[in-house]
Order: sequence, then structure tokens, then C-alpha cells
Amino acid sequence: MQIRFLAPLLFVSAALAQAPGPKPVGTMSQLMIDVIFPVSNAVFYVREGPKNNKEWIDLETETLMLGESANLLMAPERARDKELWMKDAKLLQDVGIAAYKATKARDVAALQALNDPLYEACQSCHEHYRPGYKRRP
Repeated sequence: MQIRFLAPLLFVSAALAQAPGPKPVGTMSQLMIDVIFPVSNAVFYVREGPKNNKEWIDLETETLMLGESANLLMAPERARDKELWMKDAKLLQDVGIAAYKATKARDVAALQALNDPLYEACQSCHEHYRPGYKRRP
């Protein structure tokens, strides 16, 4: 009787052991330059806000990617450590979540208010992990 229950468990265990795990496609530099930099600029440069529904949808996509990019930074394959790295990535994630919510609400003032927190998230990480990086006065 116990074998009947054990066989499916063994099958599932074997299948899970063979399942592919996350594997980075690009380098950290490529992720920063090709993904995080452009989508963060979408938030940094919100002035009057999108002019039409398509521009709002485009901004929604960019702010969603900003928040999700923090998850990529926190992935075990990319995380440099469990302390400062995760704290800095969480700062980016918090801004990304807030930016996405503000964009969904079509709230230009809320997006503009995220400029300083986004700047701080970027600065903090760069100070900790980019050799020779200096904060601008």
C-alpha cells in the first residue's frame, strides 16, 4: 500500500530535480545599460506626463519593468551579497512598485515625487558596487 503512494512522490521528485532553473542571459552591465537605465529614465523625465492613452500604456510597461528589474537583481545568480545588495535592490523595487501604481492611476504628481527616491536607489547601489563611483555634489 505504501509503495503505491511512494511511486508518484519519487516520480515528482525526479522531475523537479531535472527542471531547469533561472539562468542569466546578459551580464550585469547589459542589464543595467539595456534595461534598468532606460526604464528608470522614463520615471526621471516625467514632466507633464503622457499625452495620450498609448503613452500611458508605454509608461506602464516601463514602470512595471523597473519594479521587476529589482527582482532580477535579487535573484541568487545575480545578488552580490545578502546585506547591502538586497537592501539597495529593495529600494529600486519599492520605487518601481510605486511608479507602476502611480502610472496605473495616471498620477503625474506621484510619478514626479519618485524622482528623488529613484535617484537615491541608484546612487546607493552604485556607491556600494561600482568601484570608483562618486556621488554627485
